[in-house]
Amino acid sequence: MSDEEKYNFGNYMKKAQKELKEFVLEIDQLNSKIKNNILSLQNTDSEIYKLLFNARDFYLEKRNEYNIKLGKLKRQKIEYEGLWNHLTKKIKTLQKPRLNNDISTSIDETKLSIEDVEYKINIMNNKLENQILDIDEENEIIDELKDLEMSKQEKISKLAVLEQKQAKNLQNNDYYKTQIKIETLEKNLREIYEDLIRLFNKRLMTHKKMLDLYRKSIEFEKIKSETEKELIKNETISKEFHHLFLKLIEKNRKILVDELSNRVKSKIPLTKIKTPNIKAIIKKKKKYKRLEKKKLAIALDKQKAGKKLDFYELQLILKHSKKKRV
Repeated sequence: MSDEEKYNFGNYMKKAQKELKEFVLEIDQLNSKIKNNILSLQNTDSEIYKLLFNARDFYLEKRNEYNIKLGKLKRQKIEYEGLWNHLTKKIKTLQKPRLNNDISTSIDETKLSIEDVEYKINIMNNKLENQILDIDEENEIIDELKDLEMSKQEKISKLAVLEQKQAKNLQNNDYYKTQIKIETLEKNLREIYEDLIRLFNKRLMTHKKMLDLYRKSIEFEKIKSETEKELIKNETISKEFHHLFLKLIEKNRKILVDELSNRVKSKIPLTKIKTPNIKAIIKKKKKYKRLEKKKLAIALDKQKAGKKLDFYELQLILKHSKKKRV
């Protein structure tokens, strides 16, 4: 081999070694990217289930709480409505009590008198607010208002006494007692209807929030799908680089064999040439296969036990199934 051939061969080997290093670097970078994508996928998947389960448990608990309260109110409503129906039928059979005419007349007159005083008070207040008055006129109106307020309070006290007397006369009467019960039931029923509407609305809001949660889970699934596509894309590129890497190693191996053969023939002293460590690569691949086989066994056991699998474990099982079909 001439000096020129040796020079060209040396340059070629340097170039080949440089290309090999670049390929190895790119493969490492892609593998790192794939790992990051796997972690991102697993984190996304974990986040989806975490949000779903936590929110589902919270809203289910709230819904159950509302259902219990609604059930209790509905039963109470049925009970009160039944009692109300019974009492309204009963009161029709009872004789209306005779009221003390004097007390009833006094009550009516006192009520009218209170309304008259309130009317006068409103007129006086409007006059103060809307008319321009001198100081004497204002003081006169203010004094009249004080007198009217005192008169109103006296009449209100008188009305309370009259109504109390009338109630005392009626308190032992069946008609009166039944009427009081009906009024109490009607008040309670109004409160129950309001509570039912409020709880129905709260339960509806809980249902809407669960629907919002479902929509968010779909968004997470889209992110997961996009990550899976990115992972598959990177994996394909990595395999292509790995294939090129093996081809380049094989090509350099043949060149080295030919060169060593030519050197022996031409009796040129051998020089130490750096070559890829093929044995180390093969050993590394065997180790990777053993590790992959071990992880596959674990994944299959988890699948049989009905446990949740991560994306990498699902990928191993699918890959194993394809190999078996081939």
